[in-house]
Amino acid sequence: MKSKKLIVYEILKQRIVNHDIKPGEPINDGIISRELEVSKTPIREAVQQLEKEGFIENIPGKGAFVSRISIQDVRETFEIREMLECAAVKRAALRCDPQKLEAIRRAFDSREDSFLDDDSRHFRSGDQIHAFIFESIGNQRLMEIYRRLLDHIVRLRIHFFSDAHQGRSEESYREHVEILNALAAQDPARCEHAVRAHLRNSWEYVKSII
Repeated sequence: MKSKKLIVYEILKQRIVNHDIKPGEPINDGIISRELEVSKTPIREAVQQLEKEGFIENIPGKGAFVSRISIQDVRETFEIREMLECAAVKRAALRCDPQKLEAIRRAFDSREDSFLDDDSRHFRSGDQIHAFIFESIGNQRLMEIYRRLLDHIVRLRIHFFSDAHQGRSEESYREHVEILNALAAQDPARCEHAVRAHLRNSWEYVKSII
């Protein structure tokens, strides 16, 4: 059974990631306590954990607020992704399960027509490809690091890509296809190039819209 702290933590983090509680908004433990029917202790514990993870900032004399998102946050996230994912995909190229890869490709291709109407669906499918890369390595600690990073990736994406241009969705789709093709070819250098190009193109797009 989950502890009250964990339940509150997961609920708050999900709301912050999905922008149900937006950057800069206060965390009111009184309201949360009444809503979730818990004491303020597990709320404070959850807030402390979320502060450690960068989702909440505590302003002396004012209280806890959802952390704001800066261009530096985005730059650092893309830098971390490039370092982790480019190294990971080179290993995944020689380790990934061909059957699982083909299943992901079929699922991704089956959603192509819907991507133009629903950017969020495209991004979720892209996340599955990136997660597959890390899963293929078989390093559970690395996978956990990526899962934690993914929460920040999704939060940044909702913040900056909520009105993504159709052209970027089409480009991103083609970039993910190339990543899949490179994995299928078991070509580490091609995989690294495909992932790096995708991440740098995404970063350039973000810079163009902010």
